[in-house]
Amino acid sequence: MTAPRSRKESRSYDKHRKKIAAGVCEFCDIKPGDAQFISETDHFKIVYNIFPYSMWDSQKVSDHLLILPKQHTDTLHDLTPQQAQEFVRLISDYESKGYNVYARAPASRVKTVVHQHTHLIKPSGRIRKLVFMVRRPYVRISF
Repeated sequence: MTAPRSRKESRSYDKHRKKIAAGVCEFCDIKPGDAQFISETDHFKIVYNIFPYSMWDSQKVSDHLLILPKQHTDTLHDLTPQQAQEFVRLISDYESKGYNVYARAPASRVKTVVHQHTHLIKPSGRIRKLVFMVRRPYVRISF
């Protein structure tokens, strides 16, 4: 996988993360009527990622959504069988529309929001011919 966000996008995301008060879950606060909110099922919300990845699998990202359990949880393991069945149905629906599915494990050191969330990432379909990336300092150039 290539770097999901550019350096500029990462700085903006980091500034946002520092503003969030400790112990506050920003995903639990997303309600119908919010700009991020798309739809909901009995147990899940579909929302826009306000800090979407710009690149995925060497392709530009055309859409980046999140599936969020309505009930705060940090792992899929805690879902009931009914919730798990609904979750798989949602993933299947979006996968059939061309979305990639991605989630980090609860213990991941890179995961910034504890509330379990599954990324739905729709790539543009155009593979970048050249991607140059340096991790430190974080620089990415793509053509």
